[in-house]
Amino acid sequence: LPCVSPGEESVGTMEDYFADLDELFAEIKSSSNNKAKVDELLMEADDIITQLKIEMASISNPEEKNKAMAKTKSYEKKIQAYKRKALLGDGEGSASAGPQMSSVEKSKEGLHKLKNAKQMLAETEEVGNKVLSDLAVQKEVIKRSTNTMKETNKELSIAQKLANKMGRWWRA
Repeated sequence: LPCVSPGEESVGTMEDYFADLDELFAEIKSSSNNKAKVDELLMEADDIITQLKIEMASISNPEEKNKAMAKTKSYEKKIQAYKRKALLGDGEGSASAGPQMSSVEKSKEGLHKLKNAKQMLAETEEVGNKVLSDLAVQKEVIKRSTNTMKETNKELSIAQKLANKMGRWWRA
């Protein structure tokens, strides 16, 4: 097997992510009339971008890292363009797109999406706070268990010494 440095391995993984994004964009183009599907695919693309950013941190070669950053930025711009297109429509008066939404309807839809995002953020924050609280409780339980174990070990050590002394006393 060839010796691969961690940075090179990340580049290969990143190329897989880029290929996944290309596939998603192709699927988005083919599903342009299905808004729910496009929204789902865009969320998936955002997740991949997040993974790309995490992988970029492990690239040690500055030149490769800069290439990856530039490519990731271009994909982010594509995603933003698709999101804008999904939110505002494609600007083409095609009959297949159905009746065009008025700016008031678009604003209401945008406001609805913002409210949903705000609600999701609040729920996520609540879950995060609960996890932190649970972790604090678990930390205290572990500390108490560790202290109890230390005390038990001390008591066992004392008992062992007494048992050894008693054994010597009985033998004598």
